[in-house]
Amino acid sequence: MNTKSLVHGAIFIALGFIFHYIIPGFFFGMKPDFLLFFMVTYILIYPNIKNALAIGVAMGIMSAISTSFPGGQVANMIDKPITALFTLYAYRYLLNGGAVKKAVLYFLATVVSGSLFLGVAMLLVGLPGGAPFSAMFLTIVLPTAALSGVLGLAFDKLLGKHLSRALTR
Repeated sequence: MNTKSLVHGAIFIALGFIFHYIIPGFFFGMKPDFLLFFMVTYILIYPNIKNALAIGVAMGIMSAISTSFPGGQVANMIDKPITALFTLYAYRYLLNGGAVKKAVLYFLATVVSGSLFLGVAMLLVGLPGGAPFSAMFLTIVLPTAALSGVLGLAFDKLLGKHLSRALTR
């Protein structure tokens, strides 16, 4: 890891944390995981194992600090590093390419993260209101994943050229 990647990681963590607080919940009070969104973005820019693990652990800590989901602290600490590794390997070996493939990667990373999060929370404390995993997955994880895919595509189109130019300086 070099200083540039550390600084960009810190900026992405801060952006994810800020968006987490300013965006209101709209899927049954749930909201997209902007920390996850910026974690995926960071991994797309710096696709190596050290950076992926570092950002996964850091985002897990920040998510744990800011969650209001029962049992979400432990669930976030588990799901973010695993999702970071999934994202890295999916990007390297499966979906390395254009904007649409990146949008699919944002979608898949959100599905993996949401599934891990719900699974761990369900094992530790149960899901809110006794809701089944499938109901939470269908009503929260999938719509959030679709939104992440669309946001990832838009982010890649709008900021991709500017971001790649800034990173090469």
